[in-house]
Amino acid sequence: MPGYELAAYGPAQREDYLRLLHQAWGDDTLTGDEFDWWFGGNPAGSLMSVARDDGRVIGVASHSLYRMVLGGEARLASFSVHATTDPAARGRGIFVALERKHEQEAEERGVAVVLAFASAPTAPLFLGPLGWTEIAQLRIWARPLPVGRKHGERVERFEPAGDAAADWPNHILRDAGYLNWRYLDSPRDYAAFRAAGGYAVVGHKRHRGRAVALVADLVGPVRPLLRACIAGVRPGARVLFAVPGRGEAAAYLSCGFVPTPRSLHFMGKSLAGPLDLDPRAWRFTLGDTDFF
Repeated sequence: MPGYELAAYGPAQREDYLRLLHQAWGDDTLTGDEFDWWFGGNPAGSLMSVARDDGRVIGVASHSLYRMVLGGEARLASFSVHATTDPAARGRGIFVALERKHEQEAEERGVAVVLAFASAPTAPLFLGPLGWTEIAQLRIWARPLPVGRKHGERVERFEPAGDAAADWPNHILRDAGYLNWRYLDSPRDYAAFRAAGGYAVVGHKRHRGRAVALVADLVGPVRPLLRACIAGVRPGARVLFAVPGRGEAAAYLSCGFVPTPRSLHFMGKSLAGPLDLDPRAWRFTLGDTDFF
């Protein structure tokens, strides 16, 4: 017997969830406002669970649901996010048990695939007992700053116009509802810009104790949109991170970006639909992750 119980998350566990996240990631984790925004505003919803031992919360995990385009068809997918276990309770299979619970619940909702950008500790659990498959290592690029000239028109609100990234391969569907929630309604520091018929979003955060910026999203002509992001970085940030899409390396190099040793470890599992294992069939940005 595992000696713990799994239960659906409820508001009474909010402080416990935040406590365990802070215990795991310190100041890099979600604030209370970010927690409420992420799980309270997602247009497609979330799956959230806790593990309890004698009434004490010792593990937490969630799946964020997203509408995605998979193989050219609109489907529902889920991403494993914001999961951790109390250090004193590790080694008891809590993470795997919570993931299995969410996989079952996701399948019951008709979710086609479950996906994750796995951390070093969780990757062996996804690929081992949970039976997931590695798809790609998405290289993170970086550009040193200072800030350049101003480019682009500030976006105050995204307007309804269908999927902005309709020409991409498998991707999170970017309609106005999603984009406004993910960036413009966020308590995090994001700014969106229009340029050359597309849009880009630049974000700011403290990461491992230093101020950094990121190209959170970019749909459209790469060079003018990257210039808008570079110009939109706030004073104090010394580096700008991004994940180029397929065929975009030359544009990033021309704007001063270079590859770093860091990658996003992307993996997934089929539930109610096939999982495409071709790395070239997927397109993600840093804003598609839960940690940027």
